[in-house]
Amino acid sequence: MTGAVMSLLGIGGGGASAVTITVDPAYIYGVNIGGTADAQYQLGTGGGAFEIVNSGMASLLYNWCVPASETANYEVYASLVSGSLSAGSSATDTWLAMTSTRTWLVSTTTLLYATLNIGIRRIGTTTILASADIELAAEAV
Repeated sequence: MTGAVMSLLGIGGGGASAVTITVDPAYIYGVNIGGTADAQYQLGTGGGAFEIVNSGMASLLYNWCVPASETANYEVYASLVSGSLSAGSSATDTWLAMTSTRTWLVSTTTLLYATLNIGIRRIGTTTILASADIELAAEAV
């Protein structure tokens, strides 16, 4: 479900509350003249999805979990579709609890790219609620 937005009902405390999970496709490109270039995709525990270029400030792409208070109830799975990730990236090919911020990156003094497929599910379930491809590219010139 590329770019899908799904809602599910969470049961708790005598009532139901809607949770919206979103993963949108993204292309994140970092270019640097005369130094190391990097491009990062980050899912935060505060419910935001961010891009970070050349170790700069994080820019919000979208909110992956609304309300943000529900993030700890979800897991993320990143699979490497092509290219390679740099050291310091979160794990791939395994479910990771969103109790910690997760970051995937490419960092280079030449040219490096990676395409990831990111999927999110509620802990204890097998249904992927949203997924999309994230393209990362870094070029140092």
